Amino acid sequence: MGKENILTIFNLATPEEVEHGITWYATAHCECLSIAEDLDIPLNVVVGVVAALSPNNKWDRNIVNARDLCTTYVNGDSMESVKVSTYGKMKEKAWSILESQPDYDTTISILNGQKIVCFFQNIMGENTCTVDGHAYNIFHASRQSLTGSISIGKLLYSLIQDAYRDAGEAVLVHGRPLKAYEMQAITWVTWRRIHNIQ
Repeated sequence: MGKENILTIFNLATPEEVEHGITWYATAHCECLSIAEDLDIPLNVVVGVVAALSPNNKWDRNIVNARDLCTTYVNGDSMESVKVSTYGKMKEKAWSILESQPDYDTTISILNGQKIVCFFQNIMGENTCTVDGHAYNIFHASRQSLTGSISIGKLLYSLIQDAYRDAGEAVLVHGRPLKAYEMQAITWVTWRRIHNIQ
């Protein structure tokens, strides 16, 4: 059921929405790589910082916050000297990633939240997807309010991810199947247009 519901929305996507969905995470990866190269910080650390700073943070602000925090760390300034547009605890988590310079798996352990871990993995190119309220609604072909009423436990989260992965493998774009995160991004922008979600 979920896979078919996802494909139903995918089939309503415009060519522009398909391209937007395919390029979104690739572009995010390039932006993180730019920060990593400019500041000589490992890519997984930069992406970990981005993921940690992502809750309730619009992407354009998220990437600016990440660059600012990374620059502050490299310059030897204090965490308090830079402002970010997310929760204080997430800022502390991002700072701890910068301080410990962890490897890939340890970065995931420090992030320790299924949504931000998946966001990290998606930017790094792993074939999984970040499940938010819109992805949940697309999977269920329903429109539930996103104001705290949707609870996605680990089992359901994994089930929805699998459905996006299966849906991605069921289509060919530019001669190849889609990654789960590409399918999620395409259907997300399409869903927003269909339902006039800002």
